[in-house]
Amino acid sequence: MALRRINKSLLKILSSGKDCSRTIIVPPDFKVERTIQQVVSSLSFDVIGGPKYYDPEQYNKAREELMSILPKSQDELPPRKMLDSYDAALIPLGSDRILRDRYSTIHGGVRIGRLLEDMDIFAVHLVFKHVLNPRQKGGMASPFSIVTALVDQIDFTGEILSDTDIRISGHVTWVGRSSAESTLYLEQVRDGQWKKVTEAKFVLVARDPTNSGSAVINPLETTTPEEKEIFEKGEQNKVRRYAMSQDSLFRVPPTVAEQQIIHEFFIRTVDHKAMSFKARIKPDNSVWMEDAKLKNLIICQPENRNRFNKIFGGFIMRQAFELAWANTHVYGKCRPFIIHVDDIWFRKPVEVGSMLYFNSQVCYTEDRYVQTRVSAEVVDPETGRMSVTNVFQFTFELRKQDPPQIIPKTYHEAMMYLTGRRHFLNSTIHQ
Repeated sequence: MALRRINKSLLKILSSGKDCSRTIIVPPDFKVERTIQQVVSSLSFDVIGGPKYYDPEQYNKAREELMSILPKSQDELPPRKMLDSYDAALIPLGSDRILRDRYSTIHGGVRIGRLLEDMDIFAVHLVFKHVLNPRQKGGMASPFSIVTALVDQIDFTGEILSDTDIRISGHVTWVGRSSAESTLYLEQVRDGQWKKVTEAKFVLVARDPTNSGSAVINPLETTTPEEKEIFEKGEQNKVRRYAMSQDSLFRVPPTVAEQQIIHEFFIRTVDHKAMSFKARIKPDNSVWMEDAKLKNLIICQPENRNRFNKIFGGFIMRQAFELAWANTHVYGKCRPFIIHVDDIWFRKPVEVGSMLYFNSQVCYTEDRYVQTRVSAEVVDPETGRMSVTNVFQFTFELRKQDPPQIIPKTYHEAMMYLTGRRHFLNSTIHQ
């Protein structure tokens, strides 16, 4: 439903910082009437459609029939405003004690992995709300497949309790030809008011009904200075992500300063008495990188699929986060707290039935912070070959004690160390 031009005085701008990367626009008098479970149910069965059970043949047939109503050009699609995609829902932990058990940790907090699942599917939901397809008549399923391409950043700005409702809200903040950025807030009541505890930015892409080719989506129209500023920040985020990919250590050598860091590691750990490049001595209060790993393998079952019959990205994020948390806990010998998540690339979809191998590595430490990397790879059991599907970067804080310093031995480990350092320096801790 198209919204009338928004009066600036009727908008509430929620911000936690100087830049608009932490801003969403909230319509006045908006009432939260649905839970996240109701949003997921509506998205799954009303918007996307298809069988309610795992039947790939029937699903593919139903999706192929939707190709005829897929727009071919953005010119066919009416522009949309930011508030067209705005929505909010409750995660009713305060009132639903059975649901609370699924989210609670033994420490009284919330399982962050569960929230990552909710944020992922809510970001998809917002893009579906943004899309308005004139070819699609009432009662028809959407011909679009909206999938997560990247988790740009997630910031955790406050402790999240397991006995209080969580409100999740957001809207689309930038749109390209076939991609969109969704910005989300998670809030809980503190002293009688909703306070932001988490903010997230997801980049999603539109695909055709069978998820085999790209699709175009409605352009985003900005009418107020606030909307223009938010959209411009989305453009800057796109440029930043491209620049970071071009500056990757997989493409270019380390900077002079980074080379100096690696050489200092060599000087500190080489056995000067032996005068040998091979003999290494580990400094006090440090750990070799090769000793700071934790691994896991899961078989991807149908129950973990999304509505497009691929393994749900939120499920993969939950598995990766919990492995990284456990690895960091063992490494630091005290409970870690997640501070920042960034640059989660979904390089390729994971098929139902895949063997998914997770490799967690502590790759950088500074003061009380630990940067932990997780790679997810599909394993071919017949050949043993692995193909990377996802890479995750998590920044944890240890509040009881500073962790030991992580020390790379090999050049390969040194590059992982420098990459972790870059992610840490780009996190909100340094902004």
